[in-house]
Amino acid sequence: MTHDEEMASDPAEFWRRRRDLTPTTDDADAGSYQLGLLADITDPAVHTGYRSVYDALDRFDCLDTTLAGSLHLTIKLFDITVASSPDSGWSSADGEWPPAVGQVDRAVTETLSEHSPFEATVTRFNLFPDVVYGEVADDGRLAALNQAVCDHPDVSTLGRDGEEFIPHLTFGHFENDADFEAFVDFLEANRRLSLPSIGVDEIELVAYEVGGRPPSYDRIATYDL
Repeated sequence: MTHDEEMASDPAEFWRRRRDLTPTTDDADAGSYQLGLLADITDPAVHTGYRSVYDALDRFDCLDTTLAGSLHLTIKLFDITVASSPDSGWSSADGEWPPAVGQVDRAVTETLSEHSPFEATVTRFNLFPDVVYGEVADDGRLAALNQAVCDHPDVSTLGRDGEEFIPHLTFGHFENDADFEAFVDFLEANRRLSLPSIGVDEIELVAYEVGGRPPSYDRIATYDL
């Protein structure tokens, strides 16, 4: 999920190199879980609008296309490994998180108090080495959220954070390179997207599966904007 294969931190540069990419499919770390911050997409209008996107992408063998119920906007990943289920210790009914989770929870709570709801629009296709995604126009709000969390003294900044962060909506994870060239041909001919606007009024702290394709995740906490 870090998209680090000798790539720039600019969507235009990712697109320029689209035909030079080798789809990344290594899932050696699958099964471990780390903390992440995301905006889940539950709007039925967005799910309905996504059907045509799903159908168009799902016919390509190189891609494991994301189901509508798994769509989300990634805000921040944390270098904190947690257990893979609530029964294994990262969740607590009385709100007393394990230390690492509690530290992130407090930092996120303090950070989000300065932010309000906003809307995001997915404008066109692009791709990282490991996924195909939709570029996001939101007046810089997702990037500002990422930067604000990174700036908290109790949070570590990762390689794709801050100025290197690219807001995106993942549509699918690459499984192989079987028909990758034909897939890029499709993206070039159909790049513009017309999904309904996405309203973001709450953020979720989750435990996500590293290397999962697509990664599964369990919700830990929800924060209102």
